[in-house]
Amino acid sequence: MTLTSTEIAEFVGAEHVGPEAMVTGVDALDSAGPDDLAFCIYDDPAYLRASDAGVVLCPPGLEPADDRTLVPTADPKLDFVKAANEFFVERPAETQVHPTAVVEEGATIGERTRIGPQVHVKDCVEVGDDCTVRAGAVLGSEGFGFAREPAGRLHRQIHQGRVIIEDDVEIGPNTSIDRAVFDETVVERGAKLSGQVHLAHQARIGRETTVAYGSGFAGGSAVGERATIHPHVSVATDVTVGDGAEVGMNAGVLSDVPDDTTVVGTPARPIQDQ
Repeated sequence: MTLTSTEIAEFVGAEHVGPEAMVTGVDALDSAGPDDLAFCIYDDPAYLRASDAGVVLCPPGLEPADDRTLVPTADPKLDFVKAANEFFVERPAETQVHPTAVVEEGATIGERTRIGPQVHVKDCVEVGDDCTVRAGAVLGSEGFGFAREPAGRLHRQIHQGRVIIEDDVEIGPNTSIDRAVFDETVVERGAKLSGQVHLAHQARIGRETTVAYGSGFAGGSAVGERATIHPHVSVATDVTVGDGAEVGMNAGVLSDVPDDTTVVGTPARPIQDQ
């Protein structure tokens, strides 16, 4: 792909500053060459002067240096990611299932979805369109549910529910998502899960929520839309994290978190209360 600075500016809804330039790839600001598109989030023009990038998405108000071609935009990183995905990332035209993956009969895989190496998709799972399931993930295994006799013996709880992965979801490597007991375990549209995340039976992750590595969600827990879950968070059984909430690293969430609230610590509390 060869792209001009005018085409980049038009794509992000801006105007370029400096001479017309052409790029054929993307790279970081400090390692980009004359044929690369990069982005700069700093107001200090020294970062631009130190870069060899051919075209730079940057904050408004920066003066071009040495005939540098700039595309000023309010959110350089976001616009860079959008442009990179649009012009320089190859998307699958059809669903791809790695030869080492196991997709059981009865499972449903949507269009243009990628199933990575050593993934296991059980028969109770429905995966939507444009999803990515990375290496080693297990979808639809029986959940961790038991009934205990007074004497102590444990009896496994039946699990006959489903796992629903909606469209445009990403599931990181070695993540496990358990099937529900009678209902559904759900990851909603646009949510992104990192590696080694665990969702127990009937857990729900809301639309466009991000979950960082090593986090775990007990049975019946729910996270709302556009929430941010940092690494190694634990959410207790039947606890709800609200829309737009943020949960800090290593937090133990033992009670509900209101919408648009940041909590940290164990037990997790609003950050202004710490």
